Amino acid sequence: MIKVGIVGCKDLYSAELVRILINHPDVDLMWVCDAECAERRLDDVVPGIVGECDLTVQRDCPLDEVDLIYLCGNRQEVCARLGSLDVPDDVNVIDLSGSHNLDHGEEKAWRYGLSEMQRRLLVHGSRMVTVPGNAAAVSLLALMPLARNLMLNSPLELHVTMGAGALPDEGKTIDGMSVEAWARDQQQEIAMVLGMCQSSFSQPVTMSITSVAERRALAVEARFRCGVDEDTIRQLYEQYYEDHNFVFMVDRPITIADVENTNKCLIRIVKDEGSGEVTIHAVTDALLKGCAGNAVHAMNLLYGLHEKAGLALKGSGC
Repeated sequence: MIKVGIVGCKDLYSAELVRILINHPDVDLMWVCDAECAERRLDDVVPGIVGECDLTVQRDCPLDEVDLIYLCGNRQEVCARLGSLDVPDDVNVIDLSGSHNLDHGEEKAWRYGLSEMQRRLLVHGSRMVTVPGNAAAVSLLALMPLARNLMLNSPLELHVTMGAGALPDEGKTIDGMSVEAWARDQQQEIAMVLGMCQSSFSQPVTMSITSVAERRALAVEARFRCGVDEDTIRQLYEQYYEDHNFVFMVDRPITIADVENTNKCLIRIVKDEGSGEVTIHAVTDALLKGCAGNAVHAMNLLYGLHEKAGLALKGSGC
């Protein structure tokens, strides 16, 4: 069993992480620490786990008791916490805050935790993993097969739709950033990672954000021009994702009900053959595949578990 601790438990991402881990067949959740919630029962802080967990939130983080820690909270909090922790070399770290998403690579300490891109590197020798930003993760899933085939050669327009789970306060994201600052950060992350997939990528990336009532919704429409026909593009996607467990191609409009409460990302391809414009639609659950599910997926790879362990989650269907 993997002994796990969680640092920080006040936001929706950490709550989702707790709900996954307490039911994960290969995990013992040893402790959750957060100074602001210390001494409270965890099921008083995290909704939906009454009767499933008897932990009390701790003030301190006993790192000698765990194999892995998850870092949760906004970026300033996580950086401060990590700076104050003396993490032993035999303890792995997965950061959900995005603090290190622009500070990774083979020569850096942090490994970028998008499993569909970094599966082999996560399995072999990774210790510190940073989880992609939620809009970046979905945008990259929508675009990676083309980038891997050197086919992103026109400007990218990304239209992101997010629910209240990711945009809980007007003008702010879940981690307290302004929407404008967050969008700039996500654009930078997307452009950088696409450049890792396609070394020739140098196109401008623009992003617009729309909020919707569906709490867990996260959808991306990626638009660009491409001279390849739609059937060929679809074949490239099917080949790329055929041995992955959470990304699926569909030929119909996608709604949040198709992915809500699951770790799936569904992708639809539409091309206007007259104009040459391609639109890639990608939809996922903002709290799961958009963050906590990605974090658990990365853990499964780090420890040689089946990728779906603890993530065979049930959609709401409504």
